[in-house]
Amino acid sequence: MQNSSKKLRVIFVGMPDMATVCLGALQKHFNICAVIPPPKFNPTSKSFCAFAKMLGLEVIEYDVTPNSPKIINKIKEKNADIGVICSFDKLLNKDFLNTTKMGYINCHPSLLPHYRGANPYFHIINNGEKMSGITLHFADENFDTGEIIMQKGVILEERETIGTLFNRCNYTIADMLIKVLSDIQNGAQIVTKKQPEGNFKTAPKIEGSIKIDLSKTGCEIERLTRAANPFYNAYIIFRGTELKILSVDYKKEAHNLEYGITTKVDKNLLEITVQDGYIYPRTVQSGSWGIFQIADFISIFRPKQGERFL
Repeated sequence: MQNSSKKLRVIFVGMPDMATVCLGALQKHFNICAVIPPPKFNPTSKSFCAFAKMLGLEVIEYDVTPNSPKIINKIKEKNADIGVICSFDKLLNKDFLNTTKMGYINCHPSLLPHYRGANPYFHIINNGEKMSGITLHFADENFDTGEIIMQKGVILEERETIGTLFNRCNYTIADMLIKVLSDIQNGAQIVTKKQPEGNFKTAPKIEGSIKIDLSKTGCEIERLTRAANPFYNAYIIFRGTELKILSVDYKKEAHNLEYGITTKVDKNLLEITVQDGYIYPRTVQSGSWGIFQIADFISIFRPKQGERFL
């Protein structure tokens, strides 16, 4: 069971997978007096509740919204010092945010005020940024606008995907939370700064599949495939079927051909025209088939020189 001798009393709000990583780390250092999962209808709720209960933590479940008076009163009864929010997609109202003595710290995977929104990981990679980052800030009644507590930059690797960035950021967030909450537990004064006003890069939610536009440059297409891999379906059309592109190389070279034309096929190489040259898919998935290295795809599907991809 949870060790109640740990001084700082924390309400934890979150959704997997960031929440799973952070909750697992925080419960070793602080008194997590209640966990607020996603609503019961969310497909991640059951597994996250099971994880929290396995840690010996109390879970406060609900049907639709944690902003209901019943849930708010249950949380108030815990007499918590502070709350933590990890990857939660529902706005929390003023009454909810006042259920702890110090409010709630939200964890956002970008250097705010840039890339406010549901999916910074995708947009940061797709836009060709060299740097991402983490912001811990006090939550207010809007998404990602509260006063900043701590920030840390994260340099993107050359072949960074949304999956690798997601994993790296989750563990960085856990370490940052332990540092900030330990400082609070030890009586340190937390200094915050307001976010500036203005127009900043945003990170709107990505839904489902993303059609790759072969009239774009090879660099743009390569970034998109990394930004989508593995959470989204970035695809082109081959013989009337979606061909998901998981990784791709490209070469910049002038030509006067239509976009999407197969110009070379070898046992290990498939060359397709794009705006400023050629792309070379390395790992693909065809329809509901398995995932193929390009040599296996060529061996099974036998694409032909001059064949069109859309």
